[in-house]
Amino acid sequence: MKYLPAVVLLATTLPVFASDIACNPAGSQMELNACAGQALAQADAELNEVYRQIMDRHAGQSVALANIKSAQRLWIQLRDADLAARYPLGQDENPRVLYGSMYPMLYANAKTALTRARTSYLRQQFLERGEYDL
Repeated sequence: MKYLPAVVLLATTLPVFASDIACNPAGSQMELNACAGQALAQADAELNEVYRQIMDRHAGQSVALANIKSAQRLWIQLRDADLAARYPLGQDENPRVLYGSMYPMLYANAKTALTRARTSYLRQQFLERGEYDL
């Protein structure tokens, strides 16, 4: 019990240190986690850029914009629900205890895959499709 304050302090500072860890595909688990985090950030940035292009293309079309925004909000809920189903956690459960040190990498990789699939879908349906394609 006398070590509890030190453990709590360490646990709360780990995320700060983790953000300073560089990606190294041949490195430690923390470096692999950093790589997965970078891949997710890149996938998310690409999704945001495609979404912005779609919004620009449909500027002035209020019904289309409202529907696209609604669909994207629903997709985010679906993505999060899919991830929660894949890596279920009870209210007081720690993902690192349940899934180990690979959890951040596995979760980020799964989220990256879903994000890339959504980006591809949006690009195909709203940017690459011809005006008269049904």
